[in-house]
Amino acid sequence: MDQITLGIVGGKGGMGRLFDAWFVRRGHRVLLADVGTETTADELARRCDLVMIATPMDVAPAIAKNLGRRMSKEQGLFDICSLKEEITEVMMDSASCEVVGTHPMFGPHTEGVAGQNIILTPGRGERWLAFLEAEFVDGGARVSRMTPEAHDRAMALAQGLTHIVTISMGRTLQKLGVTPDMALSYATPIFKLKNDLIGRLFAQDPDLYAAMVGDNPYVGEMVDLFGDALSETAEAMVDAERDGSLTYMKEIREFLGPCCEVGLEESNKLLKSVV
Repeated sequence: MDQITLGIVGGKGGMGRLFDAWFVRRGHRVLLADVGTETTADELARRCDLVMIATPMDVAPAIAKNLGRRMSKEQGLFDICSLKEEITEVMMDSASCEVVGTHPMFGPHTEGVAGQNIILTPGRGERWLAFLEAEFVDGGARVSRMTPEAHDRAMALAQGLTHIVTISMGRTLQKLGVTPDMALSYATPIFKLKNDLIGRLFAQDPDLYAAMVGDNPYVGEMVDLFGDALSETAEAMVDAERDGSLTYMKEIREFLGPCCEVGLEESNKLLKSVV
C-alpha cells in the first residue's frame, strides 16, 4: 500500500512515541494527539486514513466512542490495549469504519517490532487488517490472529499470572526484610535475574499492571489453577521422599518436551549478559 496518514491518540506516551518513529521509518505520515498538543483526537478522525488508540486502558473505551462516531467507512480504527474484549466491542459498537484489535507483546523500551510478537484480533473489515499485518510482518514481527476472548484468556497466563507471581515474589522479599541489594552477595545468576524482573515491574506504571491483572476476568481462574499447582509442588518437593520428587519433576519435563533444551539454551544467553 502507498503512504498513508496515521493518527496516534496518546502519541506522546511511550508506545505512541515508539510507533510514531516506527511508522515514519516505514514511509508513512504520522499525526499525534495527546494532552497538550494542538492537534486533537477529533482532528485525527477527520484527517487520517487510520487511527491508533495508544492511551491507558481505562480511558481507551471513551476515546474509541468519540473517535468511532466521527470516522467514515473507508477509515480504520485500531487500539494497542493489553486486553481486547471490551475495547474491541466498544470500537465495533461506536464506529462504522473498519476495526482491528491489536496487542504488541512488548513495551516502549524496545527499539521496534523486529522479533517481537504482535497479536491481531479482527473486528470489522479486511483492508486495514491486511495492511497492519503486512506492515508488521515486513517489519520483522511475528504476527498471529486470535478472537478477543481467546486473546484475553491467553493474557491471563502470559501477563496476569506472570505479573501476579512477580508481585508476590516482591511481597515475599518485603516480608523477609530482604532487599535485592542485600542478597547480592549470595545471589545466583537466576536469583539476580528474578530480582531484576521484580525491580523492572515496580519501576514502571503500577496502573498498567493493576489493569492487566485486575481487569482481565480470566485471571482469577488462572490464579486458582496456579494455587493448586503450587500446593501440589510443595507436597511433592518439600519434606518428601527424593524418589517422589524426581518422579514429579520427570512427569513435568516429559510434558514440556524439547522446550526444556531450548529454554536452557536461551536462558544461558540471558544469564551471560546478567553476569
